[in-house]
Amino acid sequence: MKIGCSCHCIKCRSIDLEANRVGEIEKDGYFDMHHTCKQCNTHFDHLDGEIFLDCEKCGYCSS
Repeated sequence: MKIGCSCHCIKCRSIDLEANRVGEIEKDGYFDMHHTCKQCNTHFDHLDGEIFLDCEKCGYCSS
């Protein structure tokens, strides 16, 4: 699922991100998401800021 977000890339600060929901929607409407920066190709967790080289949840691969 693709989602719009107003976050910035944690590496290059670009706002040109693709966002993917990676968890179930909780009772309060919250859900986890990962972002991929379209400028520098960094893939990271929305809240934790963890950077992934590969991500099974999103199907992302850095190579």
